[in-house]
Amino acid sequence: MSSKFKILNKKNVHNGFFKMNEITLKYKKYDGSWSNEIKRELFGGAQVSAVLPYDPENKKIVLIQQFRPGTISRESNNYLDEIVAGIIDPGETPEDAANRECLEETGCKVKNLRSIQGYFPAPGSSESFYHLFLAEVIAPDKESIRGLDNENEDILVNSYTFEQVREKMEKKEILNGLTLIALQWFFLNIYKS
Repeated sequence: MSSKFKILNKKNVHNGFFKMNEITLKYKKYDGSWSNEIKRELFGGAQVSAVLPYDPENKKIVLIQQFRPGTISRESNNYLDEIVAGIIDPGETPEDAANRECLEETGCKVKNLRSIQGYFPAPGSSESFYHLFLAEVIAPDKESIRGLDNENEDILVNSYTFEQVREKMEKKEILNGLTLIALQWFFLNIYKS
């Protein structure tokens, strides 16, 4: 099979917390011809494991909140309800990262891990790929603050009943796309009532 794209040039334009590359390419159009050259900036490709921790016995979902710099340009809460997520370390499997991140961010040890879906969260601007999991845990019975000091994390952990989470969704309080995808999947496939 012949390639459907040709990379003509790729250069790193930023190498900080996030990496950004400028890429020049052509791609094969549906009619078989080649596009004109296009130039795009792409965020470097973080490979991420994301986890929706839930307690099937107590019928609870564990959500976290932390400050998110991407929210500062809008009149909204800068601390979003989210599921667990983190970058997969070199040599680590997505499953290993899911287990590690769930424990680090919520204090919950995963009893059973189920793959939901892998996907590109923003393929027009990023090379990132997310591995989304459902994790059975024992939900904490009280609010706590978690996170790693060396990553400057300050994470608020809370457990909510399934109905409380559904109500947050109905009130449009869940603003993180990754979290919305996970919760919509959960309410379509696990808790349907």
